[in-house]
Amino acid sequence: MTLEAGSGGGEAATARPEAGPPRRPRWVAPVGAQLAFLVNWLEPILSRPGLTPVPVDELCIELGEAEAVPSFEPFDALVGPVRAAPEGIVADVIPVESFDAIVPGARPHVVFARGVAEPLEFVASEAVLVDTVVPA
Repeated sequence: MTLEAGSGGGEAATARPEAGPPRRPRWVAPVGAQLAFLVNWLEPILSRPGLTPVPVDELCIELGEAEAVPSFEPFDALVGPVRAAPEGIVADVIPVESFDAIVPGARPHVVFARGVAEPLEFVASEAVLVDTVVPA
């Protein structure tokens, strides 16, 4: 960000963003309430030292960036298996093709907890209905 001074006479400086490529909105599919049972089952893992659980009402399927998203028919998706990743405790979501039709290049996943965890994978998954996609 660059600060531009006024032309004198006591005018305040104004902030001007640096030139660069404009950021496209990030899109997510809110599914928190549908994952409450899975989160309850994962609680012993999510509460480990070094991890910060994402509140259930904030859980969403992260899709990626796009200028806009098209309308779509609701569809079923599968969240899981749950595993440890560099960003925390995560789960991939399938079918990827359905999400790719909404946000091209989508890599759908849910982050259950942020932080560092030892490598692990659980045989834990949950079916959800995707009926809304909103900007993050």
